[in-house]
Amino acid sequence: MTETVRAAVRTGPSTVEVREFPMPDVPEDGALLRMEVAGICGTDVKMYRAPRVTEPVIMGHENVGVIAKAGRRFTELKGFHEGDRVFVEHYVACFRCEWCHRGEYRHCWNTDWRANPDALRYGYTSVERPPHLWGGFAEYLYLPWNAVIHRVPDAVTPELAGLATPLSNGIEWALYDCGVGYGSTVLVQGPGQQGLSQVVACRQAGASLVVVTGTSRDAARLEVARTLGADVVAGPGHPGRADDA
Repeated sequence: MTETVRAAVRTGPSTVEVREFPMPDVPEDGALLRMEVAGICGTDVKMYRAPRVTEPVIMGHENVGVIAKAGRRFTELKGFHEGDRVFVEHYVACFRCEWCHRGEYRHCWNTDWRANPDALRYGYTSVERPPHLWGGFAEYLYLPWNAVIHRVPDAVTPELAGLATPLSNGIEWALYDCGVGYGSTVLVQGPGQQGLSQVVACRQAGASLVVVTGTSRDAARLEVARTLGADVVAGPGHPGRADDA
């Protein structure tokens, strides 16, 4: 391993510079991830243009890579070893509070960057906080003991694994937040990656009617929505039911 790590650091609105950071020492309860894929979220676009975190930040919170080095305690706690490919959620929770005990670590104060100036979250944490590697747009990512990671099956490529966050968002919104089930009628407004994943989730949940709407820029995505099972796609140039096309 090299002595330094290169990273793309957002230093201001729509401004990025490549910086080098020292390769961190890995403690017994930590690990280092060699980055393979870092997705670009719609939130990344907004935060790049008008960042709410003003300190320099390594962006990237949809991260997939291979564990390059892991401490003994980290391996014992997490069950992952060097060489394992994992997907990293962007929350770094405390796993001690009530929210964490409920399994809702997304609401943990430790990871709430909007309200807690000391919060830890990948893609949102200042590079001035050691060991600096808190975002996926870098050669390596630091994993503390409380990082939330998931094993990537051997049959899944890193590129496909990088879709886990947007796809899981759509599934959660459809099935958990909206309670879509057998016989449901569903309107999905916007055929982005999360909207398209909702189409698949709603269809598999037994929805009787799935409608997807879009704008004049969404022609290709509306066609994908048809392919994924939408009954009706609506937008400029896309009137009517899918089986009327």
